Amino acid sequence: MFEKTLQDLVKGIRSNKHHGKASKFISQAIAECKEELRMSDPFIKANAIRKLTFLHMLGYDMSWAAFNVMEIMSQPRFCHKREGYLAATHAFTGEMDVLLLTTNLFKKEFLAPNQYEAALALNCVSNVVNGELARNLLGDVVSLTQHSRAYVRKKAVLSLFKLYVKYPQGLRITFDKLAERLEDDEPSVVSAAVNVICELANKNPRNYLAMAPQFFRLMTSSSNNWMLIKVVKLLGSLVSEEPRLARKLLEPLATIIRNTQAKSLQYECLHTLTLALPYTRRADGSDAKAAPAVVDLCCRSLQSFVEDADQNLKYLGLVGFVELMRSHPRSVMAHRELVLRCLNDDDVTIRTRALELLTGMVTRRSLVELVHRLLVHVGVAEGRYRSELVRKIIFMCSREKYSFLADFDWYVSVLVKLARLPGVPGAYTELIAAQLIDVCIRVADVRTLAVTEMAALLLDAEVMTDGRARPLAEVLRAAAFIVGEYHASVPADELLEGLPAGVAAGADFGFGFDSVVHRLLRVLMHPRALQLPPPVLRAFGAAAFKLFVTQARLASNVGAEGDEGSAAEALAEFKESVALVRSRVGVWLMAPDAEAQVRLTNVVVLLAALKLLPAPKPAASGIEAAAAAISGGANGGGGGDAFGIDMG
Repeated sequence: MFEKTLQDLVKGIRSNKHHGKASKFISQAIAECKEELRMSDPFIKANAIRKLTFLHMLGYDMSWAAFNVMEIMSQPRFCHKREGYLAATHAFTGEMDVLLLTTNLFKKEFLAPNQYEAALALNCVSNVVNGELARNLLGDVVSLTQHSRAYVRKKAVLSLFKLYVKYPQGLRITFDKLAERLEDDEPSVVSAAVNVICELANKNPRNYLAMAPQFFRLMTSSSNNWMLIKVVKLLGSLVSEEPRLARKLLEPLATIIRNTQAKSLQYECLHTLTLALPYTRRADGSDAKAAPAVVDLCCRSLQSFVEDADQNLKYLGLVGFVELMRSHPRSVMAHRELVLRCLNDDDVTIRTRALELLTGMVTRRSLVELVHRLLVHVGVAEGRYRSELVRKIIFMCSREKYSFLADFDWYVSVLVKLARLPGVPGAYTELIAAQLIDVCIRVADVRTLAVTEMAALLLDAEVMTDGRARPLAEVLRAAAFIVGEYHASVPADELLEGLPAGVAAGADFGFGFDSVVHRLLRVLMHPRALQLPPPVLRAFGAAAFKLFVTQARLASNVGAEGDEGSAAEALAEFKESVALVRSRVGVWLMAPDAEAQVRLTNVVVLLAALKLLPAPKPAASGIEAAAAAISGGANGGGGGDAFGIDMG
């Protein structure tokens, strides 16, 4: 008579929590429950099980009391049964051996004259069933689907789903009995059967195609909104399996949309219509007679969703437009301004969904305007949404092998603008770099602008010195590749004119040389470049070598033309480049990347063979040869004839 009740236990835990003694109090309470379970009074045992169930919900194990739970489950009083079944629902798992002993107990409860006792057992079975228990109890549960009480029939139908999950073979054996409940006189039982079949159809809708007439009848005759949602969803999953069903669904679904005030049912009908519309076309490609009116209804309804103040409805409206876009893009494009306004929404999920919708609205005529409007948002966006904006802009311009793009010069300028944005994540600089290289390889006419823009990027002191070089590493790699590969196709004067005024004048860099090529060499071979990732380092080395060779060729060509003044100027400029290579190649030979070292060693040996660097000793090879060449240059070797160029 002095045992603690559940209320006493809860109050004790709360009072001891503030003093840091809750664990000690709970341990004492569990010990008391063990003592109470040894008593013969079923009321005391049921009270102990009630307290253990509460503690189990707090995370304390009660599997040791499994047999005591079964004992309470088998008590004749309903109040005791309820405590036992509740404890079993929470504490029993499919792996527990004690479940083998519950089979006969469940069978007995299923036959109880009290409908609530049978329902209590069905609820417990649904939560603890395993494969063996499902096989043993399937026949009994199916029998309960024909019980005289609708409450038990509903519970039995719902329990069948859990039994089918654990024992799939039982579905073929007993599905006819489940299908019969669709004709039940009680709407709650019909709704339960629809729910179970809808969940089963999620895995393989084809198996339930023969039931389409029954579901169609329910859709046109039922007034239960929640059941209609399930029926409509199920019919939508059957459309892809039976395209003829799509045309029959148009009018009934449109009628529901016009008449219902329930937004949940209205959206589910809209969603099903967007699934059905692609299958309504006739063999000759024309739309069904009712299709234009249905599309217009969908657009008006989805527009009302997007304009609603409720953020959830606005999001669903955008999702509906995305689905409708797949079959009727022209109808959705009429709402472009509405979607663009969603880009200013405070909810990032709505902005992201609107952005996804806009990518499908792009045409050859609207691409430039749409990208410019998105670039405005890129400038003020942050975090993942900003990255998504960059990715979508590139996707819209490059989709279908650039079929929407008319001006590639404009696209290169957009890519450069995106690359110069501070804070663009590295994953998207890789995408920008890949696009720059791909466009230059595909389109010869864009190379002049690309080389000019990339040279300006490489010569930009702000990019190369303030810590932005490493985040922009992939773009710099692309810039080095483009400049090294295509610079020869751009006249020097044109390159100089294309650069920004500050860069062209060299005032911000203090280089003091008139040649842009020479200034690019200084940037590409700067010791600071060794801090960049190895792929970028290799691209810089390869581009520097190509620029150096081009300068040697230009100096030779000027000398061959016979203009002594130009020849002297070109020779002096080239000597400066040779001196630059000699002064910095030693640092590059100590690059952290082994492949970059090997490549540069080969370059040094090649230049020595061309007499652009002093020849190494015969015994030297590889890095030793390179070191000999460098030391020779440092000791004053390589006079005017060391360049081996006929200056005419």
